Amino acid sequence: MRAAGAGEGSGPKPRAAVAAIDPYVPGAVPPAVERALKLASNENPFGPSPLAVAAARAVLEGVNRYPEAGAPTLRAKLAARLRVAPDQILVGAGSDETLHLLANAYLEPGRHAVMADPAYGIHRISARAAGAAVTLVPCADGVHDLPAMAAAARAAGAPGVVYVANPHNPTGTVVAADGLAALLDGMPPDWLVVVDEAYVEFVEPAQRFTALDLLDRHPGLVVTRTFSKAYGLAGMRVGYAVASSEVLEPVGRIRPPFNVSTPTLAAAAAALDDEAHLARTVRDTLASRDALCAALARLGLRFLPTQANFVLVEDRDGWPAALAADAIAVRPGANLGVPGWTRISLPRPEDVERLVEVIAWALEVARS
Repeated sequence: MRAAGAGEGSGPKPRAAVAAIDPYVPGAVPPAVERALKLASNENPFGPSPLAVAAARAVLEGVNRYPEAGAPTLRAKLAARLRVAPDQILVGAGSDETLHLLANAYLEPGRHAVMADPAYGIHRISARAAGAAVTLVPCADGVHDLPAMAAAARAAGAPGVVYVANPHNPTGTVVAADGLAALLDGMPPDWLVVVDEAYVEFVEPAQRFTALDLLDRHPGLVVTRTFSKAYGLAGMRVGYAVASSEVLEPVGRIRPPFNVSTPTLAAAAAALDDEAHLARTVRDTLASRDALCAALARLGLRFLPTQANFVLVEDRDGWPAALAADAIAVRPGANLGVPGWTRISLPRPEDVERLVEVIAWALEVARS
């Protein structure tokens, strides 16, 4: 029931920065049919480690109690693995929450955020929600233009945050190690550089490096990671940020005290122990990637070279519609800032053949 006297347009109004944000559009869910295949959200089709599932179940009877505030057990385990101090790690409900917290701590009206165009949606949303001015720097052939991003930061005239997704979402491309080091060396001292490594486990060994190795040289560097992708815990929401304790201390002031659930913390800690499951997941993901990219090349479809668990493919001849008709959900590029392209999350190797058959059929029909 409307309140008496309420007129059109009356009532509370959000902040202008929030009202101007384009909301995040999640990946489509395919119809609930036996052949349905969801390839729209970069999820891990192999599932979580059985150790993680067992650990989550084992603590369910204790969920009447709040979880560990600040996740000290998981932070200690991550710290030992990453060779940093526990107070250099912030655990969040997915790496997305750590990104929102970093933006709330370091951005405000009058400050700036610099990111690639197309940008990962949460980078853009969190920066704009904080009221910062956002500068989008066009990618060069799908890759971050790091010199141009550094120049944009230096030209801003105020503190801010540069976001680098490596590998990038939605393009799947990676930057070079020396290019990232040069970006960090050229940044103003009052700027933060956030390197989002959500997909780092899927990078081929010859191209793989981590910005964690640069933490000691750059006090303004933050690296974010997630358990959603290679570890298969997307539905449990857990990720983390690694930085100097001085950078993370103000972020911790605004972190909700019990932001990650007890089952989630237990699952993440157990997932770290199952190195064999992680290795199988990466191996099979790369097998799917190689097979799909080889097939796309044979079909004459343009796609960007990817180091993630998805491929960005140029739309042509109606093949995305054919996938939808066959209950295969993919992500329209228009939702990701790349109209005219479609992002396909990698399926299990045994599902690649079905995916390719549908695309090939659609192209054959269009060309006949």
